Amino acid sequence: MTKKIALFIDADNISAKFGKQIIETLEKHGEIFIRRIYGNWEKNSLRSWNDCILNFSLRAVQQPDYVAGKNATDMSLAIDAMDILYSGKAEIFALISNDSDFTPLAIRLREGGMKIIGMGNANAANSFRVACDEFIDLDAPAEVEVPAEPKKKIPQSEKISPTQMNLFAEEKVSPAVANPKVISISDNKIQGERDKKIKQLHKVLRDTAKAQSNEKGFVDLTCAGQNIHEKKLSVKGSGHSTLSKFVSAFPNLYEVRKEGKIFSYRCKK
Repeated sequence: MTKKIALFIDADNISAKFGKQIIETLEKHGEIFIRRIYGNWEKNSLRSWNDCILNFSLRAVQQPDYVAGKNATDMSLAIDAMDILYSGKAEIFALISNDSDFTPLAIRLREGGMKIIGMGNANAANSFRVACDEFIDLDAPAEVEVPAEPKKKIPQSEKISPTQMNLFAEEKVSPAVANPKVISISDNKIQGERDKKIKQLHKVLRDTAKAQSNEKGFVDLTCAGQNIHEKKLSVKGSGHSTLSKFVSAFPNLYEVRKEGKIFSYRCKK
C-alpha cells in the first residue's frame, strides 16, 4: 500500500535548485499528498522558488518576519506539522532544511510513530540529521553503477606461468601502483586546488553583496550560500566547515553581524 507523505520545505535554508530532486526522491517513498513550502515571499532571495511552486504544486505559506532580524518560518512550519500529525492522515514526514531548530520537531514526530525523512546539504546540522530516520544529502553526487566488463579469454601463449607469478610476488610494489584507485597528489597541487576554491568563494561573496545588499551594505549570508550551491561550489575543501566560519576567518575582507538567527556580512574591500 502506498505511504502518505507530508512534505514541509524551509525555503529560507534550502536552494530552489533542489526542488525537482526533492520531489523525485520522495515519490520513490510514496504519495506526497501534502506539499508545503514556508518563507517570507516578499524577500527577493526566495523568488527562485517560483517555478518549483508552480511546476510541483507546492503550497506556498507566507510567513512575514514579525521582528527585524528574525523569521517566524520555523514556528509556523512546526505548528502545521503537528496539526497534520494529530489528523492521523500522514505516515511519513519529510522535513527539508539545514536548520538545527527542526531537531525537536523531528524527535516529536518520531515519538508520534511517524517515519522522518530529512533532506539538506553539507551545511545541515548534525543534530537534525541524527533525529531523522533517514537523511538525504541533496548535493551528494549520484552513485552510478558501472557495468562489469566481460572477461576476455587469454591466449595460452600470454598466460603467466607459476614461476613467473612467484617472481612478481617477490617484487615489492608501492600501494599507489598496486591499487589503481590510489592517486599520488603532491602537497603543492592540493594547496593549489584549495587556493582556487577560496578565490571562487570570495568572488561569489563579493558578487552577492554587490547585487543583494541593503542600504547599509549588509546581505544575508543565506543568499550567498544559495549562490554558491547554484554555481556547484562548496565550502568543503576550503579549510572551514561552514560558510559563516569561512567569512569570519577573513576579518580584513568582511564585517559580520548576527541578529538572532540571521547572519549577515558586508565587504570591506
